[in-house]
Amino acid sequence: MRYLFLLLAAALLAACDKPPPASAPAALTSPEGLHAHSALFEREVIRVTERVHVAVGFGLANSIMIEGDDGLIIIDTMESVEAATEVLTAFRALSDKPVAAIIYTHNHADHVFGAAAFAEGGEVPVYAHDTTAFHINQVVNIVQPIISTRSMRMFGNHLDDAGLVNAGIGKALRLSPQSTLHALPPTRTFADRLTVNVAGIELELIHAPGETDDQILVWFPEEQVLFPGDNIYQAFPNLYTIRGTPHRDVTRWVNSLDLMRSLGAEYLVPSHTRPVAGATAIQALLTDYRDAISFVHDQTVRLMNHGLTPDQISTQLTLPPHLAEHPWLQEYYGTVAWSARAIFNGYLGWFDGNPAMLRPLPADDRARAMAHLAGGTEALLAQAQQALEEGAAQWALELSDHLTALLPGHEAVPQLRSQALQVLGEAESNPNARHYYLTEAAEVRDGLVPAFRMRTPTAFLASLPIENYLDAMPILLKAEETLENTEHIGFRFTDSGKSFTLAIRRGVAALTPGETKGAIGTLVTTEQTWKDIAAGERNFLLTLAGADLAIEGSRTGLLRFLGYFERR
Repeated sequence: MRYLFLLLAAALLAACDKPPPASAPAALTSPEGLHAHSALFEREVIRVTERVHVAVGFGLANSIMIEGDDGLIIIDTMESVEAATEVLTAFRALSDKPVAAIIYTHNHADHVFGAAAFAEGGEVPVYAHDTTAFHINQVVNIVQPIISTRSMRMFGNHLDDAGLVNAGIGKALRLSPQSTLHALPPTRTFADRLTVNVAGIELELIHAPGETDDQILVWFPEEQVLFPGDNIYQAFPNLYTIRGTPHRDVTRWVNSLDLMRSLGAEYLVPSHTRPVAGATAIQALLTDYRDAISFVHDQTVRLMNHGLTPDQISTQLTLPPHLAEHPWLQEYYGTVAWSARAIFNGYLGWFDGNPAMLRPLPADDRARAMAHLAGGTEALLAQAQQALEEGAAQWALELSDHLTALLPGHEAVPQLRSQALQVLGEAESNPNARHYYLTEAAEVRDGLVPAFRMRTPTAFLASLPIENYLDAMPILLKAEETLENTEHIGFRFTDSGKSFTLAIRRGVAALTPGETKGAIGTLVTTEQTWKDIAAGERNFLLTLAGADLAIEGSRTGLLRFLGYFERR
């Protein structure tokens, strides 16, 4: 059982058998505006006030230090221990006081996985919303494989410097096979508001849902400093992200920005991009930002209520000129079009109202019909090649979907698709779209990127509840092999005294607390042993051969039962 649980720890599938081309592709180009945007991410520690400093440009996100009387408060902790260590070194040039508290503004990997570096081997309280641990587990333990694949594409982690100019809200997501991910579990949580006093600094933590449901803002009233997390940064916001996300309720995001406006901050220190000073400038910025989100929401709903489809809305909706030209609302992260689609889906779901989409033709049938219209498969290929030559790269890419189904193994099809993707990527100013195009182009042209995984400290594994591991098992069931099976096994953990039953009921797996009579067999071990096995740190069969794991009941039957579950 090897179901990895670390975000961004998976690969972009397996390597392709096709050898790479003999000649390298031409050097990549990119829009000048994207290069100019990189100026936001020059690496430095910026002094905001005498007691507040923010590290910019060390990774995708910022990390913030508040210096108290006898200790430091760290807000957000970078994406890896390595990135966090560099930030801590920079902070240590300013203060040698111990870290007294860590605050997570939300659950995203670039804000939590460097936390252990700031703890410096000791125990440090970690403040977060009371749903943050749930959201971390939901992503990293349930949908991790697909989110990992799509995240690596979106952030350009497999591109060189020519491909990855910047990541829109930061220089880059600094993750590699050598990275160590070590979040610390939240220890001090709250639902709505929490006032804390750490090292003589009084802060107010306020639930402010927006980019994530668990988002919080941090308010430092004595110095009038607002830390908004990811609810504002210098780019049009990701009201939807192409790596995939649960629905983001943008009306709550607008409400959170209105809450921020009411505070009258003199300093705004986002968790991405650079800080802003001056109450008048901050008030105007927060107002324009909330108005942009509100406009996209309100006009999407208005057009939706007129019967327009997501395709129609996304192609005609544009911000008013004063917002479209705003330097904090350029589409270097989210886009208006993606946002409109997500808002429509949040209200009405996947069906756009067109009955032709209720039971659309399977992709292969649609491809054959398209080829028939073009006068045959070779004619369709010729049309796609002509479209590419005439600069219609998007149409060439769409036609390549059909050609991939019709002509598997035809060397002209991946060449066409790769070229179309590269043309689109080079012209794209939005880093998320650019990276996705260019990474897919490389995958098609050169074969898929080899697998890699992050290093997982044992202490981090030990900090996660055993339920996180077991709850992930039902989604790994190979249902087609168990449609006639009704059976169950038990788990008993000798160190914690916890026990569970994992049942298969004709294609469905279910986990329940406690042991149930009639089990095929029961696995008896410690929580840490099973965590190590589940995370791939130990081999199951080798462990079974030793003294750390035993089976009560049918050994053969239990192993057969576990064989119905996929491995990660």
